[in-house]
Amino acid sequence: MVRLTSLVAAALSLLAGVASAAEVKGVIKAVDTTMRTVTVNSIRYTFPPTLNMAGLAVGQTVTITFEDANGTNFVSKIAK
Repeated sequence: MVRLTSLVAAALSLLAGVASAAEVKGVIKAVDTTMRTVTVNSIRYTFPPTLNMAGLAVGQTVTITFEDANGTNFVSKIAK
């Protein structure tokens, strides 16, 4: 029974992580390479140091996959 409970807890934890990811599509309104952010649909998204921002420009339509952590939208993937 303990093993089953552990498996269920692990599965729920995995699902919770997946459920927190979101996706948005829109036009880039601002790019700040110093702060590592882009603004899409009036919302600011922050890029981690491991994600390349090269080639992003105002006016591009992008799809951003992100997670909200303590009120900051951290980008995990961006597609042009």
